[in-house]
Amino acid sequence: MGAWRKLVGVALALALLAGGCAADAPQDTLDPAGPYAEQIDNLFMPVVWVAVAVFVLVEGVIVFAVIRWRRRPDDDDDELPVQLHGSTKLEIGWTVLPALVLGLIAVFTIPVIFDLNEKPAGALEVDVTGQKYWWGFDYPEGQTDFGISEGIVTANELHIPAGEPVYLTMTATDVIHSFWAPRLNGKRDVVPGREHTWSLEADEPGAYSGQCAEFCGTSHANMRLKVVAHDPASWEDWVSEMQTPPLTPLAGAAAEGFELFQQRGCAACHRIEGAYETVAPDSPSAPDLTHLFTRDCFAGCIYDLNDRAELEAWLRNPQRKAGSLMVIGELTEDDIDSLYAYLETLE
Repeated sequence: MGAWRKLVGVALALALLAGGCAADAPQDTLDPAGPYAEQIDNLFMPVVWVAVAVFVLVEGVIVFAVIRWRRRPDDDDDELPVQLHGSTKLEIGWTVLPALVLGLIAVFTIPVIFDLNEKPAGALEVDVTGQKYWWGFDYPEGQTDFGISEGIVTANELHIPAGEPVYLTMTATDVIHSFWAPRLNGKRDVVPGREHTWSLEADEPGAYSGQCAEFCGTSHANMRLKVVAHDPASWEDWVSEMQTPPLTPLAGAAAEGFELFQQRGCAACHRIEGAYETVAPDSPSAPDLTHLFTRDCFAGCIYDLNDRAELEAWLRNPQRKAGSLMVIGELTEDDIDSLYAYLETLE
């Protein structure tokens, strides 16, 4: 029976170990893709090895003590080992030694903390808003060094130029959230009523996954984000596209969808530049849809926008995402086709 227990224990330990392995881990904080994440990684690994050394030392002393002073068959039950009631030298030693180790770690950690919080020169600035359960991104106007003459507003996907620093100014509208794109930098809590700053930079073009890292409610696990890093040409194309208002359809299914968008109350929450500019003052926060189809994901970046079936399923039942505040009522399949045709023009 004892052997079986040991076998089960080893199997569970191996299963837990295997659970931490993945061939494709898009949020692998140990695979940095930018200078800020690299700083964290360069600090993390030495601290891990210090922790391993401390663990081996402490566990080694425990194992030695257990073996050295174990009970033997010929021991007298009435005789106890020599009792040690306090040792000034030992107590000073195991107080000073950990303090020295932590002090050494602090010497290397504190400069990194200050570096990560410093505003980089010549950075692209983006205002970030966290709310249940999606991220909003607002690029202030006048950033001509990055081609941004007019403000840009989008959601769920943060677009940045590769190889350039990005400075985020973040706030929350409801509860505490935490912005985390692990391959580009560490976590940063976002608290209502306060402004928090953070920096990102991607070495190479690509898509980098992230999410809210602070429990914020029912759909916390579905509050994801994506950072898309562009090469110079695709960044220029994206900025140009985002600064060009979409055309209002005048005929066909898209025009019918345009009318439905207002009739069904979508325009009360979702802003569309050049068409539905003002949302209702008492409406819940909702993503700006002006250039919806420049994105690859929606609903907190949990659904694929390139899959028509996903968006149609969302229009049929927005509550398929827990915690969704969107209410649209029952739609016919013709209504869904028309709305999709209109939304598809928002490029």
